[in-house]
Amino acid sequence: MCGTTQGSRVVLSLSRRTEPYFYAERLAALLLARYPPERVHTVVVWTKFPETVLLKLRTVLSMYSQVYVHLTVTGLGGTLVEPRVARPEAVLAQIPPLVEFLGDPRRLRVRTDPLVMLRRNGEVFSNLETAVQVIRAAAAMGVTAFSASFVELYPKVQRRLLRRGWEAVRLTPEERERVWEKLSAAAAATGAVLYGCCVPGTPVSRCIDGELLSALHPAGERCRVDKAKGQRALCGCTHSIDIGWYNMTCPSGCLYCYANSAV
Repeated sequence: MCGTTQGSRVVLSLSRRTEPYFYAERLAALLLARYPPERVHTVVVWTKFPETVLLKLRTVLSMYSQVYVHLTVTGLGGTLVEPRVARPEAVLAQIPPLVEFLGDPRRLRVRTDPLVMLRRNGEVFSNLETAVQVIRAAAAMGVTAFSASFVELYPKVQRRLLRRGWEAVRLTPEERERVWEKLSAAAAATGAVLYGCCVPGTPVSRCIDGELLSALHPAGERCRVDKAKGQRALCGCTHSIDIGWYNMTCPSGCLYCYANSAV
């Protein structure tokens, strides 16, 4: 166990609260100052930009024992819904070098969330169908785990949409069930698994899974597997420390974003 007590090294989440691509320099300095490699079991990176890992944080992340990535590819990049996010084909093309850096395809989970349908001036923008294509394309590159969820229409999100002339199309429970069945089938057909991220009616899952991270650790080192505090009721994530902040405003411009306070 590399001379450490089982579970003594921490899992870092980078970050549920912001897009690290835009704050890489600041977060890299924070990592090394507060959580040097000898204190860390795994760094879990959440991003829509593979360059976060492959370029901006590569040198720093290379110092850590294990890196796990949640790569979000909604299929809406480059549209009015995600104006400053790369188109999905450009992001998917970087999965092979990302897997090479991580050392194991099981250290990568592709997220097609949120699942959303928006309308503006009679034109519909939705990823309910493109999410299936994303799953198939990523699975063909060796990805075995996917996550999805339906958009949460928090009041500030609804105000933002209304102010900018957008309308959120609300799916009925039956429509959600059909969408979920289609996505699950697309994953299962490739031998992959689709996990619901706080999706009612689906099994509670772990986006940060201490058991999985322990099993994948190159030295076989264990980390904490107790349930994280402060998460939503349907969240099964295990303990981690998040080092981002909501005031690190993401300039991607995603219309549905609930972390961005701008309306």
